[in-house]
Amino acid sequence: MAPKTIFSSEDVIQAAFSLVKESGFKDFTARRIAEKLGSSTAPVYSYFKSMDELKREVLLRAEHLALEYTKRPYTRSIFLNMGTGLVMFAQENKELFKALILESPEAKQLLEEFADILYAELDKDELLSLLPAKNRREILIRMGMFTHGLASLISAGIYKDLSKKEIINIMYNMGKDVIDVALIKAGIKKNFTA
Repeated sequence: MAPKTIFSSEDVIQAAFSLVKESGFKDFTARRIAEKLGSSTAPVYSYFKSMDELKREVLLRAEHLALEYTKRPYTRSIFLNMGTGLVMFAQENKELFKALILESPEAKQLLEEFADILYAELDKDELLSLLPAKNRREILIRMGMFTHGLASLISAGIYKDLSKKEIINIMYNMGKDVIDVALIKAGIKKNFTA
């Protein structure tokens, strides 16, 4: 008789994450997660009190992955990398983006946490760190609206298969307009370049 397979909570989270990455939360059931694991539903229920608890773990993992994308060095500009990264995340992980940003009841809280993390990163951007905190926050909000809009259009399939270079150009051109205006208002005689 073959030994019984033991699954860890990490195995359950990974199976649930994989399921959401493929199809969002529409098939997020203990049975579908168990199918991914190749087991009964027992491991799911033995590690998690509810499906909401497991869902939160999946959302946290998706948030960490999205943040990882925003920290990749697509260009020399930390700020441009952040926006480009979120759009690349949406393009390469359409269902995860929808689950994280568009469909989750926790989206508001997650977006606020996400914005706070990204805002802290702005201090590392050579040019934007010259701006007063209020101006940096305003830039983050304006570019956040644009970035989330573009990422949503991509995840919905309206814009398909943009190259990394095209995404960088779109983000750069919009960012340049927003940042240059903020620099002028703050009396800083520099222009945004990447």
